[in-house]
Amino acid sequence: MPFIKVAERVNLFVQDWGTGEPIVFIHGWPLSHRIFEYPMRVLAQCYRVIGIDLRGFGQSDKPWEGNDYDTWSNDIAQVIRALDLREVMLVGFCMGGAIAVNCLATHSDLPVTKLALLAATVPAAAPTPETQKLFRGFIEQNLADPAKFVHDFIAGGFQNPPSAESLRWLEERGAAASLHAQERGLEELLNCDLTEEMAQIGIATRIFHGLYDRVVPFTDAETQRRLIRGAEIVRFEKSGHALYWEEKEKLTEELAGFAFEKIAWVA
Repeated sequence: MPFIKVAERVNLFVQDWGTGEPIVFIHGWPLSHRIFEYPMRVLAQCYRVIGIDLRGFGQSDKPWEGNDYDTWSNDIAQVIRALDLREVMLVGFCMGGAIAVNCLATHSDLPVTKLALLAATVPAAAPTPETQKLFRGFIEQNLADPAKFVHDFIAGGFQNPPSAESLRWLEERGAAASLHAQERGLEELLNCDLTEEMAQIGIATRIFHGLYDRVVPFTDAETQRRLIRGAEIVRFEKSGHALYWEEKEKLTEELAGFAFEKIAWVA
């Protein structure tokens, strides 16, 4: 079942591998589920791993309407219900982390028992006038020259420059997104603050963050830990924002360990 219908004329691409307890992956701006292929293929040996392309991104449909945190969250919830998943571990990278937090807040009945935040843009990506001005510039730059902006954004996420081939591959993932979804994603990052939603999280949460992240500073991970009861931080000391690539082996091991843990958590 590579596609799941979440609305009229809106089908999401869903990669579903393996069997066992489910781990659901939500990618960040402007990429696709394929950034998680390394951990997914390893974890699929013991778990059911599900990678979702958000509407407007990757291989999913690209409608004009519904490119916002609430709709993306509703889409994720619909996929979880359509697959009849139980005891879900939800993994969100960058904007996908914000969507994961919003999904938990707006769909409190979902059977999610663990949350993994990877370089997540929470509680807010642009909390100050300076960062808001920066994000408005991002929107203008992306509309003016999306290929250059996506290139610069992805390249700027690395502490250690990737090969030209790797960077090109990642740019192709970003180029698969519609320009409208890219713009709306940046607008959501600019305007949304999930501080209250984070304080409501009552499940086991692990925060994975690159020490040299220049997109989402490491101080944001410390803020996340303060806001979410019982949350723990895992430091990636060789990574910038692209920890999914720069330390993919460590990320896979840490996700496997978190998935394996039997945690009793009471809100």
